[in-house]
Amino acid sequence: MSAQHAIRKRVLILGGYGTFGSRIAEMLASVPSVQILIAGRDQFKASLLANRLQEQSPQTLFVGLRLDINSINFSAQIRGLNLDVVIHCAGPFQGQDYQVARACIEHKVHYLDIADGTDFVTNFETLNSSAANAGICAVAGASSLPALSSAVLGVLTEEFDSISDIDIAIAPAHRIHRGLATVRSGLDALGSEFNIIREGRAYRTYAGAEPRKVHLGHPVGTRHVCDFDIPDLKLIPPLWPNLRNLRFGTGVQPWALQDGLSWCAKFAHTVKQRSTNWRLPWFAKWGHKLAAWWPGGSPHGGMTIEVHGETQQRSANARWQILGLNGDGPWIPAAPAAALARKLLTNDGCPSYLRGAQPCWQLITLQEILQELTPYSVITATQTPAQ
Repeated sequence: MSAQHAIRKRVLILGGYGTFGSRIAEMLASVPSVQILIAGRDQFKASLLANRLQEQSPQTLFVGLRLDINSINFSAQIRGLNLDVVIHCAGPFQGQDYQVARACIEHKVHYLDIADGTDFVTNFETLNSSAANAGICAVAGASSLPALSSAVLGVLTEEFDSISDIDIAIAPAHRIHRGLATVRSGLDALGSEFNIIREGRAYRTYAGAEPRKVHLGHPVGTRHVCDFDIPDLKLIPPLWPNLRNLRFGTGVQPWALQDGLSWCAKFAHTVKQRSTNWRLPWFAKWGHKLAAWWPGGSPHGGMTIEVHGETQQRSANARWQILGLNGDGPWIPAAPAAALARKLLTNDGCPSYLRGAQPCWQLITLQEILQELTPYSVITATQTPAQ
């Protein structure tokens, strides 16, 4: 039987030639009998990547096509492509509506995205009724946050009787390629206010506030991070209502660049208090170029999650970290979407726990995510309360 006749499932990756979409496409090349459509606004870039991946994985069919999520006939195009799964990677997601997800629900196509925008992810359940009635899976946030972070928390908290503190931090490598959408989502958020939990109470902070150090394993080492808003800050408290401290931090290298961003955040916070609509459209493009040009830094990055609580009536700590070495860090945010898409493509029908619309909170296991990362320079370490 020819490869053409063996095709059973079709996957569309929106933003498919971007930093994360391209990696998801490469990961899914190992799924048997699948056709992967690389889509974006630039036909040439889509076709170029499709041709490269076709050479690497001749058993899988790749096609590049032009598709704009803002086009007036987008829903009709989704219907005409006869798809099984859509993976939405065309960020930034802050400020986007759910038109892509709604089109997928309307045409009964499984949907997942890599969004990390808090409102986008946490409000996604508003689509649950229509997705459940359509019998499809619609998932927001199939990336580092909250997909990977929630899978890790599922492992770290198993031995605890109660949880009092959760601290999450991501320290990306500097010497890697960054997509403009990733840089734009971070810079646009600078100065924006949100809540964390401090000493058992809601505490108002803003993106870029409270610079501090985090310590990861060699060769990542000590990094500087600052407060940043993520979906986990809203998704975690209902699960552990007695939390005393909850925060997330992220930052850039080198320290001089991080220090400059902290000053930009202070300025943005002052201006945004006066005008909620304040934006600098050129700021992201300038920052994207500056980050690529700025000397120093390393190709190593990482993520860490620390949990404090009680087990057997004694105070205990647990910690997990993942390191992406030699520029392989960007594979980590791509892995959860690939793992979830693989589950949908290899199962007959949608599992009942995936049916409907929901954030990607513990929908895939840590083992399933790490399985996607085995070919890359990625290492993990876990310290449980018993250790």
